[in-house]
This record gives sequence, structure tokens and C-alpha cells, in this order.
Amino acid sequence: MTTLLLDRSDYRDVSAAAEGGLLIELTEAGARRLVDLADRHRAALAVREGQRAAWLRSLSNDELIELAMATFGGPPPDVLAEAARRMQVIMQRIQPALGVLRAVGVIKEA
Repeated sequence: MTTLLLDRSDYRDVSAAAEGGLLIELTEAGARRLVDLADRHRAALAVREGQRAAWLRSLSNDELIELAMATFGGPPPDVLAEAARRMQVIMQRIQPALGVLRAVGVIKEA
């Protein structure tokens, strides 16, 4: 949740909109201020997302699986993305061994 504090100079009019909403007519200065606040908020969110991504990378495989299974309705998208990233790394590492096993006929081409 984010709070937006508007000064009287930031808007011309406020009126009730359908279904409980608010219609706010911004001044030019208010629109600029809103864009500036949104840019700062986006930057703060990016930092938090980067910190969460680093935290997810720091988890062991067991911890990541436990986190993925703990969420009702399925794992969050960033947890799935980290699991997929790890699977790609694993697949890249075992490609040479799979090639050898295919070459000697232990496993067949998929």
C-alpha cells in the first residue's frame, strides 16, 4: 500500500466517481509531482525486488522447494522463475554427460 499526499496546489477539483472512486483533476504541477513520485516509487520497488531475487538465489534447493510448496494457490512467479533458472543451469552442466550417454547408446534421443 502506498499513500499519496496531494497539496491543494496539486489539484483543481475532487469529486466522487462511480462505485466509491475519486475523480481528481490535477494541475500541471500536480501531474509533474505525481510522475516524480511514481518514478521514485518504481525505483524503490526495483531495489526491493532485487533484494528478494538475491535472497531467493541464496536459498538451498530444499529451502526453495519448501517455499514453493508453502504458498496456497501455487508458488509466486519469482519463486518459479528462480526454480526455472536453477533447472537451466543444471541442464547446461549435464549436457556433456547426456551427450556421452547418447553416443554410447545408454539413452535414446528425445
